[in-house]
Amino acid sequence: MCLFLTKPSYMILRKVFIFISIIIFITTSQAQEEFQEQIEKLDFKTIYSRFETYYNDLDSINALRYAEAYYIKARKTKDTNHIADGYYYRALIDKEYKSLHLYDSIISLTSDVKKSNYPTIAYLQKGYYFVSTYQYDKALENFIQASIKNHGKNKENLALRINISITELQIRIEENNKALTTLKKIWKETVDVNYKTKNPDIYNEILFGLANANRKLHHIDTSNTYINLGLLTNDTKNKESNYYYYFLLLKGINELSNDFNGNIPPKLKTAINYMNRVNFKENIALAYHYIGEAYHKKGEEEKALQYFFKVDSLTEKSASILPETLGSYNYIRDYYKKSKDVVNELIYVKKIIAFDSILDINYKSINNKIRDKYELPTLIEKYNQDFATLEKQNSKSNTLVIILYSISSITFIVLFYVLFQRNKYKRRFKQLQESSLNKRLKKTSSKEKPDLPEKVFIKVKNCLDAFEKEQQFLNHAMNSEKLAQQIGTNRPYFAKAFNYYKNESFNVYLRNLRLNYALERLRDDHIFRKYTIKTIANESGFGNSESFSKYFFKAYGIYPSFYIKSLNNENQRSNRS
Repeated sequence: MCLFLTKPSYMILRKVFIFISIIIFITTSQAQEEFQEQIEKLDFKTIYSRFETYYNDLDSINALRYAEAYYIKARKTKDTNHIADGYYYRALIDKEYKSLHLYDSIISLTSDVKKSNYPTIAYLQKGYYFVSTYQYDKALENFIQASIKNHGKNKENLALRINISITELQIRIEENNKALTTLKKIWKETVDVNYKTKNPDIYNEILFGLANANRKLHHIDTSNTYINLGLLTNDTKNKESNYYYYFLLLKGINELSNDFNGNIPPKLKTAINYMNRVNFKENIALAYHYIGEAYHKKGEEEKALQYFFKVDSLTEKSASILPETLGSYNYIRDYYKKSKDVVNELIYVKKIIAFDSILDINYKSINNKIRDKYELPTLIEKYNQDFATLEKQNSKSNTLVIILYSISSITFIVLFYVLFQRNKYKRRFKQLQESSLNKRLKKTSSKEKPDLPEKVFIKVKNCLDAFEKEQQFLNHAMNSEKLAQQIGTNRPYFAKAFNYYKNESFNVYLRNLRLNYALERLRDDHIFRKYTIKTIANESGFGNSESFSKYFFKAYGIYPSFYIKSLNNENQRSNRS
């Protein structure tokens, strides 16, 4: 049975609904007016205190009420700093797209205000937003602007935050040594003033940066020291803090490098579960990449590929890739290459080139901007401050003239050195092109033949020939012990026979093979030259780009980046002619 409202009944209900709506509106308006009248009697400090209480309690509704009230009161008083505060408090709890607009309003309002923490804070917050959305170039621009505009009362603390933000970007683009140098200085300062209690967020950011940079540089013990400190600091307070799980993630990745037995470390599992819960795809991809690498080193290729494909899937979803996780694509490409699946191999070659190009362009841009727009202006500002102080102290002396003369001389020497080095690299490039590459690998055997069974010498000789021909030296995990196991002999026997044939240590031999491979492939493969230095190093068997560049220069007297640039220039000249 169906019941239908008659027209009179419908009209009555409609009137009742309108009446109730009017009552609610009037009641709400009266409550709002009463609230505003009460607020008018409060000073800014009290309003902020109540906003802060609700904000810390995650009560966004009441926090927003007090933020709005603060802003309305500020507009009435026409106080620029208080208006900026009102914008800022609203931005902290508004939707992201609104918060950007509010930060822009702060910047527009306070761009000419002196001795204020604005607009520096607004630029910093915009930078954090762009980092969270993987727009690192925009993030850096805002951090640089924050530094330029930093003239307020809280200048030192804000400068510290800017510095930390810059080092985080440097770690992201694999400038780990530079970041580490800065972070060590900052760490000493923060420990001295007890930032652990005074400002735990800054303390954790520095601690995490030190742990992460050391991990990337393979200083695992040092990295673990900082990680353990981070876990201890956050574990005693709140295991739901992001920092606790960030440190747990690094700890788990480090544990993968120590005798991986096929079981994922519990710490890493816990970290991944948390990252899934809060949807941190980039961090999950990082964890999966290292799990894949661990299985690959253990020889479990099927399991390794499962995780490398997971990295690919997450990268597609997040539209973000780290230099570290790019290695997953190299493994997938190699898998299809071995399977002779040309179609899928080509798909992943294109992905590698695309991602590599993006990383190269964006990360080089960031690196250059850090140097040109942040580091140099910071040095110049410090010089100007020192110069002004010196001028006051020595106005009647010749010290100033001496300093200026010294600076000019140093500048000339630096320019001369740069030009000299460039010409030297050009000469080395020419010599490399003219010389026979394989000559560098030939070593004379030692005169005395060790007292070993002849069959050991034959096995080692055949093994080394196959090792070079099949390019087994490109395997990151390769060492003399594994090679000895392959031919069924012990390490001491292998070492003696090897030294007889090669007259050098196995590590040097391995490194030279890898360097020679990189040199030849760069010369002959124009696609290989499009890769980043990190990827080239990885493809050539090196664990990181720093050691690759260092030994490449030591062997050939030229850095790989200059060698690539010279090869590309030479090809362009050949094409034009």
